[in-house]
Amino acid sequence: MIADLIRRPATPAEVAADSVRAVAILSTLAMVLWWGPVDVAVFFLALGGLTLSRYARPHPVFDTVYGCALIFACWSSVLNLYEVIPWWDLLVHYLCTGPVAGMAYVLASHLRLLPPPGPTYRHRVGVVFQVTLLGITLSVLWEFAEWAGDAWVDEDIYVTYADTMGDLGVATLSSLAAGVLLAALTRPRGRSQA
Repeated sequence: MIADLIRRPATPAEVAADSVRAVAILSTLAMVLWWGPVDVAVFFLALGGLTLSRYARPHPVFDTVYGCALIFACWSSVLNLYEVIPWWDLLVHYLCTGPVAGMAYVLASHLRLLPPPGPTYRHRVGVVFQVTLLGITLSVLWEFAEWAGDAWVDEDIYVTYADTMGDLGVATLSSLAAGVLLAALTRPRGRSQA
């Protein structure tokens, strides 16, 4: 794992992915210096996710998309955009769930818990299917956590049936899109067999 974390980027796309990690580090430092402990914790969670992505070695284009999605969600929280813009929650669910589901798939396949992408059309369809299912599962768990937070922690957490269904709908579409992107990025250059 250490070798994966300290390796030098070899391509411009890997440099871009590592640049996103650098932005996350700088954002975390800004949280430590000028914001509160909750905001620091939000960015530390993102740094954990970005560390795992470097270990899992996804395609660098997907790694960059994933990192940007995490940073976008974190800054949205810090700047309270969820409260200021009514539809912002749906946007963040759409932009973040797919990349997180895709990275969960990449990490699981890296750890040999799920089969890695293969060279055939069937393998690529399998990637799309697995990423979509992971995204739906993660979304359900997230919505359950929101409900539990509203019921047992803080009644100010916004939970309604329409909000939950909207979040699950856009999260499913996002996961499907991420699965298609991952499948396209892992497609072999030559002809493949079905």
